[in-house]
Amino acid sequence: MRLVSYGPRGSERPGVLVGDSILPLTRVLEGLGLPRDGTLRDVLPFLDPLYEAIGTAVDRGDELIPVAETRLGPPITDPPNLFVCGANYFQHLAEGPLAMKSFPTLPVMFLKPRSALSGPTDPIVRPVECEQFDYEAELTIVIGKGGRRIPAERAAEHIAGYMIANDVSARDLGEGESKKLNMPVLYQLMRHKGWDTFLPTGPWLVTTDEVGGYEDIRIQTWVNDEPRQDAYAREMTNSPYQIIEWLSSTTTLQPGDLITTGTPAGVAMGMASPKWLARGDTVRIEMTGLGRMETVVHEEPHAR
Repeated sequence: MRLVSYGPRGSERPGVLVGDSILPLTRVLEGLGLPRDGTLRDVLPFLDPLYEAIGTAVDRGDELIPVAETRLGPPITDPPNLFVCGANYFQHLAEGPLAMKSFPTLPVMFLKPRSALSGPTDPIVRPVECEQFDYEAELTIVIGKGGRRIPAERAAEHIAGYMIANDVSARDLGEGESKKLNMPVLYQLMRHKGWDTFLPTGPWLVTTDEVGGYEDIRIQTWVNDEPRQDAYAREMTNSPYQIIEWLSSTTTLQPGDLITTGTPAGVAMGMASPKWLARGDTVRIEMTGLGRMETVVHEEPHAR
């Protein structure tokens, strides 16, 4: 299945892709005993009965809305947590100013605020404070079954599906006083990664039965049609299953949690002469079986 959230920002409704149209899930939710005004997060623990209910809805001729006639929002509009994994591709860590001599072997995790979420065609907004605006294409896990201390060999049972995300970054805003005072603990990660619109996701959540193995998912990024990133998910240092094991050892995962899995080489920061994102640039990200996400860079109006 390809699950979507559609409609105006802040008022998105859940649906499922049927050809080039969306089948609204409001009536389906009600039939499953779930809140009529629920979101996709509500149905993630019930994907098996959802399959059957969708088939029934199609057979009885429920309304279909052409995708081209509505806005797609972030598939999961109300995730309990936005977990982000960094430093998970060796080639990314070896590029440009990073050029690490030794690499981490454990997942590096942090959180983004929910306000960072945006849809697959919504603009990404460069803050007025930022001069070094960057992209990071990341395969993203959607948790369907919660749990704590989930072993890697059982982690697949807890994944509802995958989708595309862009971990947008303000490279010049993270350093703060950490370099001036030679204290890494002062690094401003929130200023680096946590601004509004800094996590576009979509265009849909593709369930694991349709994705198959994550290993052969090809991750590609273009900026204004110029190829920038091209890698396979199998090149991750830590697999999605290892990330889930590591993260769930700390915190109880919940249905609807989003977990990004790191970005491969090819970001602007890694270039000899970085090509930072600027107003009007278009970032296109494609992943095998997961579709395409295309976002345009806007600039924030100057603060008053």
